[in-house]
Amino acid sequence: MRGDKYVIVHVDDSPTARELVRESLVEAGFEVHSAEDAQSLERLLLDAPDLRNDLDLLVLDMEMPDMMGAQVGAVVMEVYPELERKPFIIYSGKDEDWVEKMSREVASMSEAFTRNFKGYQAKEPGAAERLVRMINSILKNQPGT
Repeated sequence: MRGDKYVIVHVDDSPTARELVRESLVEAGFEVHSAEDAQSLERLLLDAPDLRNDLDLLVLDMEMPDMMGAQVGAVVMEVYPELERKPFIIYSGKDEDWVEKMSREVASMSEAFTRNFKGYQAKEPGAAERLVRMINSILKNQPGT
């Protein structure tokens, strides 16, 4: 958290999705940082150690060119100790059953995923408002936020 704003990082390979989510989250009072894939997320986190300390939650697209969002959620928590207990959600246009199947596979190999994964929101009409509500609910119930 920075000042009175929760800090969110959104990773999505779709420029349109990044912009729509950014607008909705900023309007809801969040500080938002965006990345287009796992590599740009890594650059963002390496270049901004203060962001790693202030980050409250990650919103991850499931299907991206270099890594699935579930994999990013598992790996980033292992690589950056400051993020080891940071919650993340999957925000995806993929079918919920497919997302759940892929998430179970990653969870079976990652304690960080199991600990930090807080839910799934489908990209569909009206999803941005539901995403904001979901994030608020998670952060309200997150220890230390």
